[in-house]
Order: sequence, then structure tokens, then C-alpha cells
Amino acid sequence: MAAARLTRRGGNELGPLGVDRRLDTAYVAAIGAAALLLFPWVLRGLVAVDRTLATLLLGPGRAAARIDELVTSRAALTADAATTLRRLERDLHDGTQARLVALGMTLSRIEKRLGPADDEATALVDAARGGVTDALEELREIVRGIHPPALDAGLPTALGTLAARSGLPVTVSVSLDRPPAPDAATTLYFTAAELLTNAAKHAGARSVALSLSRADGWLRLAVTDDGRGGAAPSLTGSGLRGLIARAQALDGRLEVSSPDGGPTTVTMSLPGA
Repeated sequence: MAAARLTRRGGNELGPLGVDRRLDTAYVAAIGAAALLLFPWVLRGLVAVDRTLATLLLGPGRAAARIDELVTSRAALTADAATTLRRLERDLHDGTQARLVALGMTLSRIEKRLGPADDEATALVDAARGGVTDALEELREIVRGIHPPALDAGLPTALGTLAARSGLPVTVSVSLDRPPAPDAATTLYFTAAELLTNAAKHAGARSVALSLSRADGWLRLAVTDDGRGGAAPSLTGSGLRGLIARAQALDGRLEVSSPDGGPTTVTMSLPGA
């Protein structure tokens, strides 16, 4: 056998391999060439097995992948909805409202041209003009609910505008290192508006403190009033259940502390890292 003619030089089992014949040399060379060709593929196979095992043992499972997919799709839908609502607000403001204003002005001119004898026509025109005015006010309320124009100047300015319009003295404190995302800003704005309205209409409060801050990766809006307390999400007409739904839609939470006799503190926390 060719393998039997391969001996160790000097009889040392650990010494270099000695080759005495050309056939043996070719045999050893073939083994080396095969090793050079095969070892990279063997190494790649071992790396692939290691990568597969690491993915199976340490990588995200189907549930985590599905969660990531849902989070991504929800973010895309939220952004698309926000874009659509802003376009709708712009169209209503620049188109429908402008036409209603023009119609009201036309009815006013018609009313001025009617003679004293046209009492019935004057009454009809006056009623139509009043209907146009009411429709315009309702449309403006809808537009304000879709996208508050104050948010165009930033959330801190919008909260200051809410405080100035409130029927109660409101102390505003805002501490943000950067503006929040548009969907979070809209949610925080409507939450502040709802809570200020509740404090003025239902809580019997004399003053309100509003604060907005970012800490530990969370945006926190806290509204505290010195009213009678007793507010709870389970109460009919409190509006807190709607705020809880708004918070949960953004993976946030709403906490209510309102003992009888007050004070009432409502805190909305939204992810804002």
C-alpha cells in the first residue's frame, strides 16, 4: 500500500513526514490539494450551522416578528391618516369655508337690495344667512377637531393657547428637549383640551396646573386641578375613557388620581424615546 511507504524521518513519530518515492509524493500532494479545496467549504458549512443555531436560539420568534410587523404597519397607517386629515382640513378651510363666506356675503347684499315691501323675502334671506353662519361655525368646529391650527406653531405654543382660552387660571410648564412626534403631539393637545374643559365645567376648580416633560423615554402630560375630586373613568360623561383609548392607541397609559375633595391629577404617558 502507498500509505505504508510513508515513514517518519529518523524514526520519530512526531517528526516530519518522509517521502521516498515519486508516487508517494504525488499521493501526499493530492491529499494537500484536496484539503485546500475542501476545508474552506467545510468551514463555511460550520459557520452556517453556527449561524442557524444562533438564529433559532437567540433570534426573534414568530410572535416577535409579527409584533414588529404590526407596529410598522400601524405606524404607516397612523402617518397616512394624519396626512389625510391635514389635507381634509386644508381643503375645508380653503374651499368649503371660503364658499360659505362668499354665500353669506351674497345673501347680505340681496337683503340690502330688497325693498320694505318684501318682508317675506327679507325674512327668507335673513333665515338663509343665519343658516349659512351656523353651518360655517359648525364647519370650523369640525376643522378644529380634525387638526388644531395652533399645533402648526408647536405643541408648547398650542398648550399656551389652550391655557389662555381656558376659563380658569392655568399654570403651564413645558420641558422638552425636542418636539414630539406629530401623532403624539395631537394626542397630548386633545388630552389637555379635554382635561381643561372638565376642570372648568365639572370639577368646580379655581386653578389648574399643566405640565409636559420628557423623562426616561416617556412623554408625560400632567393636569392637576384643585376641584372637588371624585373623577373616575367609569363615570358616564367624564371623557376619561376616550382619553384612555387615545393613550392605548400609542402604547401609552392614562393614570387618574382624584380622591373625594380633590385635588385631581390626570397623567398621560406616551412613549417618546
